[in-house]
Amino acid sequence: MNPFRYERASDVASACASAARPAAKFIAGGTNLVDLMKLQIEAPAQLVDITRLPLDRIEETADGGLRIGALVSNSAAAADMRVRRRYPLLAQAILAGASTQLRNKATTGGNMLQRTRCPYFYDTTKPCNKRVPGSGCAALGSQPDERGARRER
Repeated sequence: MNPFRYERASDVASACASAARPAAKFIAGGTNLVDLMKLQIEAPAQLVDITRLPLDRIEETADGGLRIGALVSNSAAAADMRVRRRYPLLAQAILAGASTQLRNKATTGGNMLQRTRCPYFYDTTKPCNKRVPGSGCAALGSQPDERGARRER
């Protein structure tokens, strides 16, 4: 793993200012980001921890919408009656997308920042335009097997 700076944000404005620096990334639970750092796919120079910020609420907006905070768990979002009434497809998608255990830990912000689940993205021996723009796409040279998994031609 490469060295990096760690900063625990004290407020939203400072978190945004810190994350605007080149090679800085937000982190809360970090499930996806830490895995990518271990695999040396991501190498942020700075991590900005937002876990102590007040981003765990679902709030009404002036135009009648909802603002779902980055730290709202998927379970909380799917169970919120305002989400269920106004955005039933969102609630259904969250419930269909993961087990209860994952929904209890996964957050809105984490979902938004999650990288692709393509196996070639995680395999640094294969070209991947999402990992290295312009390098090619190994998935284009493979075909799905009987289970739907990709294999080389």
